[in-house]
Amino acid sequence: MRLNSFTTYQRLIARVDEAACRIQHRYADQIACRKGCAGNCCRIHLTVFAVEAIWLASALKKVPRQMGRYIQNKAANTSVYGPCPLLEEGACLMYASRLIICRTHGLPMLTEYRGHRAIGFCQKNFRNLNPIPYDAIIDLDDLNRKLASINDRFMGEFSEHLPMRPRLYIGEALLLE
Repeated sequence: MRLNSFTTYQRLIARVDEAACRIQHRYADQIACRKGCAGNCCRIHLTVFAVEAIWLASALKKVPRQMGRYIQNKAANTSVYGPCPLLEEGACLMYASRLIICRTHGLPMLTEYRGHRAIGFCQKNFRNLNPIPYDAIIDLDDLNRKLASINDRFMGEFSEHLPMRPRLYIGEALLLE
């Protein structure tokens, strides 16, 4: 049975959640990320792949109507230079439906740039662990390759129905019909 790209995306979210929960549970004393954090990662209005944008727009349709209108109004009035339109009082208005990047923010992420490998994470986290244990690290490049592959399939499956750019700001995603 061939899975569609939307189902594959949901499975990737489940795997990311499993890894993030394992890290957060095992290293709870090393993670400062909390609701209302002053260094909140959500202060940046990010772009996401089209598959993520449609997934978020679909999730928005499931919130109570008044909240949905409120979120869309915030999205319509948010600058691409401002914070995420879902951020309110240090919390995500659609936390259960957050995107992959939101699910991994603050955790140790392995990346490679110009042949140099580095681990990045929120400076408030993992202050007492050096080096960062291998089981606490998520390979961001691998995760991004998987996500890009899913998005490519998604664009191939639905491009004639959804004429859009490959990446959209979260605010734009929240305004999709």
